[in-house]
Amino acid sequence: MSTEKLDTRLEDIVREHCPDLEPHVALDPDDNLADLGLNSVGTIGILVAVEEAFSVSLSDEDMSFETFSSVSSLRRTVLKYLT
Repeated sequence: MSTEKLDTRLEDIVREHCPDLEPHVALDPDDNLADLGLNSVGTIGILVAVEEAFSVSLSDEDMSFETFSSVSSLRRTVLKYLT
């Protein structure tokens, strides 16, 4: 999977679960997802969507606040499983 495709899919997943992120507003990879309305239910939604979209299973170690804090941290985590 190309990194461009990975980034696009991750952004789509994050947009689905961050209710305060308007569709027309640009999403910076380092934006704090909690500031964009991500809550615990949304975090679980992102987890499930990421595991399904990329055919990965995150370890307990990767299920942390840090992993779900931004698109860039999600990207780093997913890349660990894809390489």
